[in-house]
Amino acid sequence: MVSIERILQYMDVPQEEDVGGHPLHPQWPHQGEINFVNVTLKYKPQLPPALCGVSFDIAGATQVGIIGRTGAGKSSILNAIFRLYPTCGGSIMVDGINVAGVSVRYLRSRFAVVPQASFLFEGSIRKNLDPLQENMDFEIWNALEKCNIKEEVEAVGGLDVQLKGFGTAFSVGQKQLICLARALLKSCKVLCLDECTANVDTETTSKLQKTLATECQGTTVITIAHRISTVLNVDNILILDRGFLVEQGNPRILLEDQSSIFFSFAKASNV
Repeated sequence: MVSIERILQYMDVPQEEDVGGHPLHPQWPHQGEINFVNVTLKYKPQLPPALCGVSFDIAGATQVGIIGRTGAGKSSILNAIFRLYPTCGGSIMVDGINVAGVSVRYLRSRFAVVPQASFLFEGSIRKNLDPLQENMDFEIWNALEKCNIKEEVEAVGGLDVQLKGFGTAFSVGQKQLICLARALLKSCKVLCLDECTANVDTETTSKLQKTLATECQGTTVITIAHRISTVLNVDNILILDRGFLVEQGNPRILLEDQSSIFFSFAKASNV
């Protein structure tokens, strides 16, 4: 009965307005350059801002880590980019295009995401990796190999094996690697990782980092970081605190400055 009530509740939820529609280049975004200009975001009118006048620039084909304590506004950066919530002010530009004027569905289709909670649908492994059937088998296997999960998929029977129980045949870490392979197959210029190492072991974290370092050159990678150690080698760090951008810079340079906020984060994490 509860399930039926939940279905009826979802049926009454109004759909997002899919407004906008700049005539975009078929390959947009082709550089992956992202610019936040004085962006403010609130989840509800009566709540304080989750982002407060945040401005920063992400060069195309660079890797950026976003860190901060719980509630600092890290995931709100991705929520703003994907227009999961409307911004109260400012603008977000991707390759010179204001995302506010881009169709929501099209916008979200142009980015690849690996979420914190790895999720596999019931159905074949092939359908999970390539739901739109855009890739050849050898491309799918190559992606699995790049993500160090090919042998495990072969062991359960290959691409046409039907997953049950949302992928219970795989561990949490293995499912996360499959999700990364799915993201790589999209061949997007922007890849977003939302604390995807928070619930996996150190071995899986190492595999994820290795894949990102070797297979994502030429791609803009935005990592919402749970562990400081996972973003030590990125090109730039953004540090948020209560919705404000309080520090940014190259992590290796910031580590040399004992007065920097990043240094204090690293010290507290025994890095």
